Amino acid sequence: MHQALLISEILSEIFAHVNENRGSRHAGKKASLEALARTCKAFYEPAMDLLWADLDGIIPLLGCVPRLYRLIYPSGSKPLTWDWSEGVEPLSEHEAHQFLDHAARVRSLCISCSEDLHLFAVLPIETCMFPRLLSLAFIVRRLQHKYLYLFLSPTLRRCVLSVINPELKSLATRCAALEHLSLKIPEWERQSADDRTLLSDSVRLCKRLVTLSCLPLDWEAWKHLSDLPSLLKVSVREPRSASRWSLNRDIVNFAPFLNVTTLSFNVNTAAYAITVMQHSEFPSLKELEMVADVLPCAEVEQLCRALSQCKAQETLEHISIASHVPKVHEPSCDSLTTVTHLLCFTHLRTVRLNLHYCIHIDNDLLLEVMSSWPHIRSLELVDSQMPPAITFRGLFAALPLCPHLHTLRILMDAVNIDIDPAAEILQHTTLQKLDLTQSDVADAEAVARIIFFVLPCVDRILTRRDHWNASMVFQKEWDEVNKHLNYLKSSVIVGCDITPTVAKS
Repeated sequence: MHQALLISEILSEIFAHVNENRGSRHAGKKASLEALARTCKAFYEPAMDLLWADLDGIIPLLGCVPRLYRLIYPSGSKPLTWDWSEGVEPLSEHEAHQFLDHAARVRSLCISCSEDLHLFAVLPIETCMFPRLLSLAFIVRRLQHKYLYLFLSPTLRRCVLSVINPELKSLATRCAALEHLSLKIPEWERQSADDRTLLSDSVRLCKRLVTLSCLPLDWEAWKHLSDLPSLLKVSVREPRSASRWSLNRDIVNFAPFLNVTTLSFNVNTAAYAITVMQHSEFPSLKELEMVADVLPCAEVEQLCRALSQCKAQETLEHISIASHVPKVHEPSCDSLTTVTHLLCFTHLRTVRLNLHYCIHIDNDLLLEVMSSWPHIRSLELVDSQMPPAITFRGLFAALPLCPHLHTLRILMDAVNIDIDPAAEILQHTTLQKLDLTQSDVADAEAVARIIFFVLPCVDRILTRRDHWNASMVFQKEWDEVNKHLNYLKSSVIVGCDITPTVAKS
């Protein structure tokens, strides 16, 4: 054997490469590593480290205990049931050592079944079963979260939890190196005021967070996060069953979130997020996402104004603001100012505004929007409760201002065709995806010919089949447009003579 293979670091690199080349086939990876481990003593340790590095559940480790092996891998073809450990005695001290022999090799662990956790009931609270664990997903029932302490490692970097419980504070103190924390709380889990306080207090104990995904936090927690230089991404998700959470105290401005690049809110109403934005600066922000059940025009206007004052004019590239339910029946503010607050962000690449009674886009505003966002690649400006006011003339006048635009979704007046078919209009050759299907259309053939000649890279107009929540009102009309468009493109392919009425650039 070559002397280089006696160096453990080199062996680890070689075995990792072998492991990666097996692709996603778990059985193939396992067989290869098992074969390497049996080859010689020098290969044993690095091969076993990789074999046990990533685990989905702890059953494979429990199989290292002879008493449990016979239950987990019974003879015959009878599959292992979810309640296989019911009535089984917990591990003895000797059996715990057998389990822990390979547990020290585990780097990534996902626990989604809690039925066998009672087997560790005899282990003392200071036990660390996985001393080298880097990533933990502990998605179990609330009552089984009492065993979380067994999985907390001082090396832990990433943690996903499904419940807020007192062990959360232990996570922050026992896992000082924690960088990524995510709480995926089921919709049916109701959270009390004590839960919110516990969550906020626990977050304040985390000193090295890079990403955080959780329920709404209190003022003190936001103050802590605003001064955390390691923080890059914050995502707040409010369960639909939750009572409205708010920042009730008089808030002074937070310290700048110096390095935060991504901010996301998925909430019932926007009031909580607006308060955070009004008292914050995000000088490095690149992406903002807001999804709310109800988002009245006044709140959208407040949100956009607060965003425009967050010192992110030179960095923001992606904006997405959407509401689910149109519960407000008429505009309560100037629907033009919603978009104009965002015109200061001249480096935008993606904008998605899908709202109700909030934005009214006409030809003039579209021209102003596209002249302000020359780098835009994907643009969605949809308010299904507002009458379409953009015409073909306005669209084709604005498109040259956005030479990189490849996806566009807008409401448009496609009934009144206001361009002269004989006029010379420059083609826009980057636009590939066009969605106008929440708009009415009268002459499907005429619309198809205009799109065919001016937008040569648009193969078809996107329809409701491309959007799970799209309106079906004008589906038939746009299916007809697509039929004519398909005919025009097919005719060109087979060499038929179709004389364009719109000149190419």
